Amino acid sequence: MGDTSAGTNRPAVPLPARRRLRTFAFDPMSTRLSGRFLTLDIPFEPDLGPGPAGDLVVVVDYDPVRRLWYEPVHLDDPAVLAQDGLRPVENDPRAHQQIVYAVTMSVIERFERYLGRRFRWRGTARLRLVPHAFEERNAFFDATRGAVLFGYYEADRRDPGRNLPGQMIFTCLSSDMIAHEVTHAIIHRLRRYYTHATNPDVYGCHEAFADLIALFQHFVHRDVVLEAVAAGAADLGRSTGLLALAHEFGESSGRGTSLRSAIGTPPDPTAFAATREPHRRGACFVAALFDAFLADHRRASADLLRLATGGSGVLPPGAIPPDLARRVADEAVASADRLLAMIVRAIDYLPTVDVTFGDVLRAIVTADRTFHPDDAVNLRATLVECMRSRGIRPDRVTSLAEESLLWPRPAQPLSLTEPDGVDLAPVILAATRNLDPTGEAGLKGEQVFRQVTTWANRHALELGLSPDPALPIALTGIHVAYRRTQDGQTLPEIVVQLTQRRRDLEASGVTSGADLPLLAGTTVIAAVDGRVEYLVPKPFPLSADVLATVPAGHVARAHHEAGERRLAALRDWLAGVDEADARPRAAAAPVPPVHVGRWEIDPADPAATKSHADRPLFDPVFVADPATLPGSLAQALQSLGLRKLTRDADAARGGAAPDDPSA
Repeated sequence: MGDTSAGTNRPAVPLPARRRLRTFAFDPMSTRLSGRFLTLDIPFEPDLGPGPAGDLVVVVDYDPVRRLWYEPVHLDDPAVLAQDGLRPVENDPRAHQQIVYAVTMSVIERFERYLGRRFRWRGTARLRLVPHAFEERNAFFDATRGAVLFGYYEADRRDPGRNLPGQMIFTCLSSDMIAHEVTHAIIHRLRRYYTHATNPDVYGCHEAFADLIALFQHFVHRDVVLEAVAAGAADLGRSTGLLALAHEFGESSGRGTSLRSAIGTPPDPTAFAATREPHRRGACFVAALFDAFLADHRRASADLLRLATGGSGVLPPGAIPPDLARRVADEAVASADRLLAMIVRAIDYLPTVDVTFGDVLRAIVTADRTFHPDDAVNLRATLVECMRSRGIRPDRVTSLAEESLLWPRPAQPLSLTEPDGVDLAPVILAATRNLDPTGEAGLKGEQVFRQVTTWANRHALELGLSPDPALPIALTGIHVAYRRTQDGQTLPEIVVQLTQRRRDLEASGVTSGADLPLLAGTTVIAAVDGRVEYLVPKPFPLSADVLATVPAGHVARAHHEAGERRLAALRDWLAGVDEADARPRAAAAPVPPVHVGRWEIDPADPAATKSHADRPLFDPVFVADPATLPGSLAQALQSLGLRKLTRDADAARGGAAPDDPSA
């Protein structure tokens, strides 16, 4: 499609800026019980192809278990456009494709809003979404394929919850699971080394971010929030549905309830330290953050309740007035948006490697203070206290006062644009042009990359890195973010990610045979004039030869000591790590082992992996002839590894996969 709509209108009618697509009310079970469908408002892609296949994502609906393609949906079909997309149903794969596309684009847009820049995968890559990738109670992001793979399975025959025993459940129809897995993909794009489990928090942070984004995605739907406010008599702490994840998945797998909930567990400072399992550590962080959300929402709603009750703040029994419910719901959406902005903005302030939950808290505080210095509602202090009450606190800070939690500024003034430094003009120009959704994204040319690495080598000691020329410093990422401050002005920032592989430490046997690269890294936050505002280093100790050249009192000696502590902690972690704690090799593993983002299942349950390859998923009318498919879909499948994807599906059900002639 071009810039204007086709047809007989003269003059031509411009294409819309937005596209509305219907989804289930988080999953098919919830829609059946509530009678409600939800509608997502997402950007309109003018050249969206069948699949759907757009600039950022492509839906590849190939079923490796049955070796079948399903007909791709064309969302620009007038009949589809006229009704806000297909009506969501379970027996039409095109509706499945529509839902995974709509939720994915909505999540990406929310990241863009708070990151302050257009989001892109590396190079010209697109995220592949495979709605019917395997038969298993699971869905996960596969970093090696650049794809989110969704499973399907029979509901538990003994305890299916509010589903039929043996009913086919599709994880690609759960908005929560889609948002969760797509967030894993986005975090991997923004911090690629968070697939290296160098401490018990790395995978836990991945899981926490994914759960938080999925939960805050609920607040896109104001009617759902309004219903929760009314049901809970203005107290969202009483609403279990709004703040819970994957209802259908949890019930259909025999759990009797949703898979995870952000509320319902009282604060316990010992619970976080007592577990090393990533989902449970992540759940502690999520619970603390939603403690802060509920506290902030109650604060924001208190005056409304006082006005509605003549000053007492105590509502009488019965339904609350509709006008009050709407105002309280508006405050809930505003509180959720503020906290979501704090979380997403903080990603740029995270270390490049070896992240901990203490790092996340410091990043949130530092980033939010940059854009909301006054914090008139005391939200940062509330969040810090909620984290403390659940045992989450940064290491080696003097107190929990805000000033102690801020990331350090350079010991001596640093500037990216010093003489013979980095020419930031091309970076800023490219980022500004990329804000235009019709513009061309990406920074071209190698000059800036060479300039940044030259600058980093010159200041390696100040950055917490080694100046040893045998240990090259790599530029992992550089971008400009344009974010709105509390006074409504736009504040641009330069964010630089640097990493350095310490092969000298690897050669000394530090990792005891673990297949884990030892990476030091530093995040640099700078103003657009090049002035470095904050450094977020993750150092390793300097070699004896280098340390001998560092004068007493130089900041490099403090980095060296921090590096020694980090190395000792890594040794302890690797000595005690096992498959129940974390899996350092997960990012490079084939499909059957665990990947980042997999949902917890009982592998001993035969229903979890039972195959029904001889049972059609859909009516044969939806089976596509591969020869008629758009070339972009075939190419996307080929890049996924068609033959391997089929073999993985066979391996998951215990069979052998013959060579597929269509590969």
